[in-house]
Amino acid sequence: MSTSPKLYVRSAAALLALAALFAYGPSPAAQAEPASSRDEARAVAGVEANGENAETPALPGPEDEGSSENDAEEDKPGERPAPPSKKLMLTIPRLGLENVKVGDSPDQSYLDREGIMHLSGTGFPYQKDSNTYIAAHAIGYAGSRVTYAFRDLEDMKKGDRVTVRDASGKTYQYRVYEKMIVDPDDFWVTKPVEGKKIISLQTCWPEPSFEKRLIVRAEIVRK
Repeated sequence: MSTSPKLYVRSAAALLALAALFAYGPSPAAQAEPASSRDEARAVAGVEANGENAETPALPGPEDEGSSENDAEEDKPGERPAPPSKKLMLTIPRLGLENVKVGDSPDQSYLDREGIMHLSGTGFPYQKDSNTYIAAHAIGYAGSRVTYAFRDLEDMKKGDRVTVRDASGKTYQYRVYEKMIVDPDDFWVTKPVEGKKIISLQTCWPEPSFEKRLIVRAEIVRK
């Protein structure tokens, strides 16, 4: 089966975006906040879950078609219809995160502002054999919406639960099966894993050098 030009464009965009995230890590222009507990992240998540927080506008994505956060993904044979928006809600009990809004973008500036994002051009949970790739900072930044999101990512254990809800309200349950440390140029971690539907969680590691990238992978729980 041939691959569409749009897929190549999206894959290239994902690699370029990840190159910036991998190579540079947290933006040097962002001012780091003092280290603290995860209470602030939990408080923000709780407010969002109760609908008390005004929605943060997303930065525009790359100019190629389908890259905007509010654009639905193109349906492919064998997949359920894409939701009306690319926004996701993320819950990770081990990290104290509950119903945290995750927008879609390829931009480092978006990640610095939001603290967490879905990497444009990678998969979504409603797609077959997808690798839903979510990156988040380990340390909060002044003005970030969610701080310390993945600071304790290394504490994740095999079997831990990761829950994602898409914009149509469909919930996807994942279980952690793998944790790895990779180099900044190991872009292969964004690619799908044959025969699996997974979610990948990325943060810079270790503190304070952040010279490597910590990746936690979880596989869909099939009913």
